[in-house]
Amino acid sequence: MPEQTTLEKADGLDAWAYVPRAMDSCRALASDPAQAFRLTDRWNTVAVVTDGSSVPGLGDIGPLASLPLVEEKGRLLAKLAEISAIPLVLDSRALDDAVTTITTLSPSFGAVNLEAMTEQASMEIKRRLSELDELPVFHDTQDGLPVLCLAALLNALKVVGKKMGGIRLVIASNENEALPMVDFLRLAGAADIVVCDRSGAIHRGRPGATNWIKEELAQKTNPRQAKGSLAKVLPGSDVLVILSQGGPPVRDLAGPMSPPAVIFNLTGQNVDYGQAAIVADPRAGQANQLSSCLVFPGLLKGVLNARARAINAPMKMAAALALSKLVPEAELGPGFIVPSVGKPNLVSAMAEAVSAAAAASGVSRFL
Repeated sequence: MPEQTTLEKADGLDAWAYVPRAMDSCRALASDPAQAFRLTDRWNTVAVVTDGSSVPGLGDIGPLASLPLVEEKGRLLAKLAEISAIPLVLDSRALDDAVTTITTLSPSFGAVNLEAMTEQASMEIKRRLSELDELPVFHDTQDGLPVLCLAALLNALKVVGKKMGGIRLVIASNENEALPMVDFLRLAGAADIVVCDRSGAIHRGRPGATNWIKEELAQKTNPRQAKGSLAKVLPGSDVLVILSQGGPPVRDLAGPMSPPAVIFNLTGQNVDYGQAAIVADPRAGQANQLSSCLVFPGLLKGVLNARARAINAPMKMAAALALSKLVPEAELGPGFIVPSVGKPNLVSAMAEAVSAAAAASGVSRFL
C-alpha cells in the first residue's frame, strides 16, 4: 500500500478531493457574494496590470517585455506587505479592452495596481474603473507620488520653519503628472502653486496648444499669473518639485529661490540643486530617498484590510500623515525627512491609518 503523503496525513482525508471541501464556501457565496472577502483570498490579492506602453527607463517595449516588471512588483508586495499579486499583461492598447478585461476578472482580486502604462491611458482606465464604485485602483503617479511628496514636504517644512499655507511651490512636470499632485497638495493646504511644462508656466489664456488638463491646471494654479520658463518663475519660490524635466535645464536651481530652499527631484536624473537646504530624490543610497516602496505596500495593505471599494482622498491623506510621522520630530533634519523602506513598522502603520480612513469615509465593506 502506498505511503500517505504529509498533506494526506495532516488532513486525515483524501487531500486531493478539493471539490467536497469547497462546496460549503461555494454555496455560501452563491447566496451572498459579499462573503467572498471572508471565504476566499480575494481580500488579500492585487492585480498588477500593464500594457507595456511606458516602462520606466525603457519606454514602450510592449506587453511581453514588461512581464518581468509586474512580476517583480508582485514579489515586492509579497515581501513587504504579505500581499498576493497576480500579474496581468494586456496585449492591447484599446482602453475599452483594458477596462473590460479588468472588470471581467475583478472577482479574483480586491484591488488593481496599474503599472508602466502611459499617463493618458492610466488616467482614463482608472477613471472608468472608479465609476464602478466596487474596485479600488492604484497608480504610482496618480496616487503614490502625491502621498510620498506630501509626507516628505510636511517634514521638510518643519525643518526649514515654513508653513504649507504660506509657501510658493513650483512643479516642473507635464500636465498629466501634475494634475493629481496639484489636487492633493491643494487639499493639504498649499495655495500658491505654479506648474511649468515644456512651454513654461501654465496660466489662464496661455497661447499655443492646450487640452482639458492644462485648462484645469490654469484655473487651479498660478494665482499671480506668472509667465515664462522655469528659470523665470523660480525666484521667490520656497519649494520645487520636479516630476518630469521640460524645457532647458536650469543652473543652480536653489539660487533664485527663497532660502532655505526645498527641492524634490522625482526624475532620478542629475540636476543642479545649488545650495538647497533640503534635497530629496529616488536614487538609492541618497539621503531622503523618495522611493515608491515607501507608499504602495502600506497603502494597498490598508485598502485590502478594509475590503475597501475605492481609494479616496481621505485614505491617501491618512497614508501621507502616517508616513510623515514615522520620522520622529526630534530626529528630523535636512538629511532625514522620510523613513527607510526597511523600517519595521512602515507597512503596518500606514495600513492601519488607511484602513481607519476607509471606514470613516464610508468605503469599507466592514461598515
